[in-house]
Amino acid sequence: MINNEVIIMLKLDISRFGDAIFIFIDEDNSGVLDFSEYVEALGKFCLLNKEDVLKLCFNVFDDDKNGTIEGEELENLLEMLHEDEQTSNMKHALNNFDFNGDGKIDFAEFKQLNAKFPSLFYPAYRIQQNMKNFTLGEKWWERKIEDLITEHNNKLAQHNDMSIEMQLVKEREKKIYAEQERQKVARERMGCMYYTCCPCRRKSYTTDRQEASDSDGEIEREKPKHEVVVKKNRKDGRKQIIVSVGPRKPLTHEERLERARKRRLRDMQDRPTRKD
Repeated sequence: MINNEVIIMLKLDISRFGDAIFIFIDEDNSGVLDFSEYVEALGKFCLLNKEDVLKLCFNVFDDDKNGTIEGEELENLLEMLHEDEQTSNMKHALNNFDFNGDGKIDFAEFKQLNAKFPSLFYPAYRIQQNMKNFTLGEKWWERKIEDLITEHNNKLAQHNDMSIEMQLVKEREKKIYAEQERQKVARERMGCMYYTCCPCRRKSYTTDRQEASDSDGEIEREKPKHEVVVKKNRKDGRKQIIVSVGPRKPLTHEERLERARKRRLRDMQDRPTRKD
């Protein structure tokens, strides 16, 4: 299927703008639009929104694909737009539509040009409209666009649901790990026998390691202040004031055994020696 046949079938006017779009669609540059390219062109062109059509028009004139229309590209654009249908005022405006004065037209300026002169790129929208009308019908393409939007939104919602579910799983695993750590601390402080026989007392020994380390750090920070107060009281001859620096941590099983051993040694030293 050659370019002229497509133009006749879709009842399009022969114009340089239409030729430029068909050249853009003809990916293998063979000058012939085969059936696969025709179907692909329908899928590409009929599903575009207005801004996408404008981007396609911009890419048609941006030959080197550097994101700007300049030099010969700009001359071709102005030559194509300066057709007989344009008024003299529009021609004068088109010669001065480089809005930022750098001699190049980027896509932002291209959009401003379309907003100022909507009729300039009307051929592109007319080609899209005729493609819809003379193939599957405008209503079919509208339903297809709605179906694609719905499918995209469903996939996005499913992805968000999976992300939320994964976050809940991670939080649940984090809570389980924190509980295991608390039980581990309680087992170390209570001892295996006490931990097993007195499960009701575990709660008083279960504290987070982070909380314990924070309290230890707080005690360490308070020690220098306490030492300063003690030295000042000694210098002034005042009675030493005992300042509490924090709650005492529960003793571990080894610490309790060591304290009991020292207590027995102290009791044995205080006991009177038996004389024969």
